[in-house]
Amino acid sequence: MSAPIMPAVLVAMPEEAQAFLDLADHHEGLNSPDDAWIVTSGELTYLLVVTRIGMVAAARATALVAHGVIGGIAPSVIVSAGTCGGIPGHVQVGDIVAPCCSLDWSADSTSVGYEYGQVPGHAEFHESDERLVELAVAAGAKKGYLASANAFAVAESVDLIRERFPKVIATDMESAAVSQVAASAGIPFLSVRCVSDMCQGDGGVEFDEHLDDAAARSARATLDVLARAAQEGALA
Repeated sequence: MSAPIMPAVLVAMPEEAQAFLDLADHHEGLNSPDDAWIVTSGELTYLLVVTRIGMVAAARATALVAHGVIGGIAPSVIVSAGTCGGIPGHVQVGDIVAPCCSLDWSADSTSVGYEYGQVPGHAEFHESDERLVELAVAAGAKKGYLASANAFAVAESVDLIRERFPKVIATDMESAAVSQVAASAGIPFLSVRCVSDMCQGDGGVEFDEHLDDAAARSARATLDVLARAAQEGALA
């Protein structure tokens, strides 16, 4: 019997997963290495997985999803959802971001001939699915580059990111890893994130203050994009 095919939505934190479960008509927990559910919302059924925070955790969980280990499901698309930090001047708290490309802002192998953000043996950045980005932008999301690293971006990080990656409009700690694994597996990728803090001052306080609202906004935007994509057959 062939594996069921559906979108896979990956979030880093339980709070971000709860935002999706709050919008569900039905959800069923799975016996898996990670907290995971098959969720139905309207006519859309999808796999929801909590990866935990950080690039390594995100890459590990994405690999399990990509190869059907979680729930025996073959993902039609992998979405990195949840919250993100905003680059001042590009976005504001509450904005939805649907990056066209994701990169690792901490990667620096320039001494041996690679570009900033490029991990040796890999591309400089990994592109999101173009049609899915178009649908997100049509629904109000902002398009640009997203930069990830195993670091909570603060003012000093923003200075470095602005200098090396002027197209970056937001940061997180997972999407670049998720996109790299998805690209290696040949699975379409999309990130739909909501800005929870502006990567300046005491970003942790601002993040905590806006976490639940930003998670809810990301969940609604993600489901909207996937529903639109399903209607036009873009998830096949």
